[in-house]
Amino acid sequence: MSMAVTGLGLVCTLGREVVSGCAALRCGMARPSPLGLQVVSSGDIPGVEPVTGHPLRDFSDGFVGLGLYALLAQGAIRDVLAYSGLAPEDECFWGETALFLCISAARTPEQEKDAALLLEELAPLVVRRTRLAIHPSAQRVLPYGHVSVLAAMAEASEGFAASRFQRALIVGVDSLTSDLGVLEALAMRRRLKTPEHPVGLMPGEAASALLLEDAAVARKRGARIEARVESVRVSGTPGRERDWEEAPPMLRLAGVLEGTLAGVTQVGDVYGDLNGEEARAMEWGNALVRLRARPVLEDARTHWPAVSLGDTGAASGGISVAAATRSFVRKYARGDEILVWSRSDSGAVASGLLIHPGK
Repeated sequence: MSMAVTGLGLVCTLGREVVSGCAALRCGMARPSPLGLQVVSSGDIPGVEPVTGHPLRDFSDGFVGLGLYALLAQGAIRDVLAYSGLAPEDECFWGETALFLCISAARTPEQEKDAALLLEELAPLVVRRTRLAIHPSAQRVLPYGHVSVLAAMAEASEGFAASRFQRALIVGVDSLTSDLGVLEALAMRRRLKTPEHPVGLMPGEAASALLLEDAAVARKRGARIEARVESVRVSGTPGRERDWEEAPPMLRLAGVLEGTLAGVTQVGDVYGDLNGEEARAMEWGNALVRLRARPVLEDARTHWPAVSLGDTGAASGGISVAAATRSFVRKYARGDEILVWSRSDSGAVASGLLIHPGK
């Protein structure tokens, strides 16, 4: 089912709203800064050096856990309201809207209590703070990490088809910079980029928001449609394990990409989930090998938002969709079709196709 993108929101280190954030992302800007964890360095002057990441300085300072995630989600939703010219007081509009809050599962045993609190309390807290009249039965929290936003799109498409709601507000929020225990665990697993380990991720912190609508509903109310979403494929999340459960982990991404790109002749741009870790690069390479018989990605430009923002976890899929949509709006997309793909730490993968609204 075709879905219309009618609203975007973003809070990241490159901007507190989506227009400037995506413009800075296109320019390749980055604002890394030292984090609270230090690691051994054997450089010119042996000693210790701080791990570098992409925290939201002067925005999230002092906030942790539920308060931090609610703050980030609120910032992204406020941006979506401003971007689309929507009023939070419109009970009729928001009463027909579902809220999907996308987060990551606990990354350490110590985080499990906080993760359970997010599942239970984050949605009602965000709705109270933003004053959106979204019914509790239409509020969902998806703890699937990087693939959460695309998984929410798949659920939204099913909801539109069943007429359960007319639009979906999908908010991705995550922080890999605020919990010292998480940073230590990532360092112990040799997943961080450090002076001694250049192949690794840089922790990030961000929130993204997307307003998706049934295309017919969006046209009827005269909404500004900036992209269409089609062919969303998800594998490895609860209820969707069957999609590619027999495939080796290294081939799961290739499987969902083949499903998304079926019938597509040429993709102009790819927005993907490479974050500096070797395993993800190998999965992407395997997918390209599997797709080499078709020239669909042959001339596509590749974009990796983590280069500028670090690994933003559950917010990453929304950032890719927002950046791709803005490329249509600003007319720097290479073609009319853009591929977006995500890969979670759990091994779940997802992909979707963004299509120019004029096509």
